Amino acid sequence: MRPFEEDLELLDTIPCVARRPAENILAEIGTMMNRFPSEAHLSSWSGMAPGNNESAGKRKSGKTSKGNKHLLSTLIQCALAASYSRETYLSAQYHRIAARRGSRRAAVAVGHSIWSLSIIF
Repeated sequence: MRPFEEDLELLDTIPCVARRPAENILAEIGTMMNRFPSEAHLSSWSGMAPGNNESAGKRKSGKTSKGNKHLLSTLIQCALAASYSRETYLSAQYHRIAARRGSRRAAVAVGHSIWSLSIIF
């Protein structure tokens, strides 16, 4: 991971993403982001994109798509770590969503937010 030290430091600036998860993220997607046309494509590839099953105005299942299992589990672990942190946006988001939708859905939503932050770098 020495050639990617600068990228690891940038990922490490995201709250609740430590060194090991940053290494996992880089190992799974690499540093060449031009393979993915947009954030939505990368999110879908990783399995963090929610589904959109709607018919006749009724929303049915919002299950996430199948994707990279290792990356998905890393992002969920980061989201659960964010839920224990204090006074961060990700912690507030987790608790706000968990009160309405449950802890697992909140973890996926916070993981998607972490994913969106990591794509910026």
